[in-house]
Amino acid sequence: MAYVPPRKQHNTKAFLLIVLAVLVLCGCIFAGYHFFLQEKEKAKGFSICGLNEEKSMEKLSYQGATYSISDYMYYGESLNLFAKPYQADKQDDVKRKSIELMNLCNGDSIIYTMENGADRQIDVSELSDGFYSLTINDELVKKRLVYTEVLESEPFYTVTRDNKRKKLTLLADAAMAEPKLKENALFLKVESEEPSKTVYDVFIDPYGNRMLNGVYQAGVSGNGLQEATEMQWAAEYLKKRLEEQGLTVMLAKNSAEEALGYYGNDGIMKKAYDSNAKYYIELGMNSADHNAYRGMEIYYSNYASKTMANALMYAIKKQTSITAGNAYTWENHSEGVSAAFLAKGKDNRQLYDMQPSLRESGGRITLAAQFSDAALQNQAFVKDSRLGMQAVSVNFIYVSNSKDVAVWKKEKQKIMDTLADAFVKAIHIEK
Repeated sequence: MAYVPPRKQHNTKAFLLIVLAVLVLCGCIFAGYHFFLQEKEKAKGFSICGLNEEKSMEKLSYQGATYSISDYMYYGESLNLFAKPYQADKQDDVKRKSIELMNLCNGDSIIYTMENGADRQIDVSELSDGFYSLTINDELVKKRLVYTEVLESEPFYTVTRDNKRKKLTLLADAAMAEPKLKENALFLKVESEEPSKTVYDVFIDPYGNRMLNGVYQAGVSGNGLQEATEMQWAAEYLKKRLEEQGLTVMLAKNSAEEALGYYGNDGIMKKAYDSNAKYYIELGMNSADHNAYRGMEIYYSNYASKTMANALMYAIKKQTSITAGNAYTWENHSEGVSAAFLAKGKDNRQLYDMQPSLRESGGRITLAAQFSDAALQNQAFVKDSRLGMQAVSVNFIYVSNSKDVAVWKKEKQKIMDTLADAFVKAIHIEK
């Protein structure tokens, strides 16, 4: 039997251990490199405008100052951006500044001044398809907008124009602006899509026969007119006229006899929010103890501008025999157009639109679901929503005034035609 020195046997074991260690190390290096490539690919794998990844990253790269956005909401077709989480009683730092949207696909840009009205911000109806970077002019310094966290928003859809809708998605991710920008650069993606059957453009609410705080209240009546009956007809007629322009429309009620409230899962607002509409039109009539009161009144939210209300009133006064009612709006010399009266809520703050149709339809921007214990029932579908409908409340006549009633009976079809035409023009849909 041959003699094997113990030392040689020990070296063989050591050699095997070294080989095994080298294999393990190589495996770790390979796995780590593969992981690195995956992460790099993940970071660089975002493509825009039909470009390859390398060209896309060139478009997305940026060097310079940044400006942080922490909240956003839509009101109608206006995108509102906020430097701090939205507070209705405080002016956000973004207001009065200019924001530029640059379409990285074609180099076109558009600048918006962020005004006070929730409907006077970034008008997304004007945007063409593309991928937009956003910058703000802050104290004469141009800064890139970034978001406080990684973001891929729920899609927002504009109203139907030429049988198409725009689908908008806000995106923010540091990986989309490598190598220089470490924050979550904010971008807006705009795409055209076919209209969806589950997304409506306009929600129409005919007043009359309403449940308010659990109590039934019939609509006003006088001189042979009943508000509930007339406004249901008006809503159905307006729906038909708007649909002829390609818009999709949902009615709050199917008949004049329905009595609905504003709150809870069985209320009007739940139906309105589920419709995904961008515009909310309330139709109603007035009545007064003194028959001298007459004329049309249009109200809008304190958190919006009077632009749409003015456009509707101007057209109807010009083209019909309707007069502007100044019983409550004369101080503003606004010829029948006024912001809603402010009311004090359960939190003792006088910040709330008195009319539920204007307050509860606008989302968080108009302090929906906060005014009262009853309003809290809307929290389930308002609290975490980024969407709000731009609303107007149109009150055609005083049924207590015989001259108003005569005008309505004679010209109501013409009045509704004029309202329909003025509305589609106000939202940039031409016949």
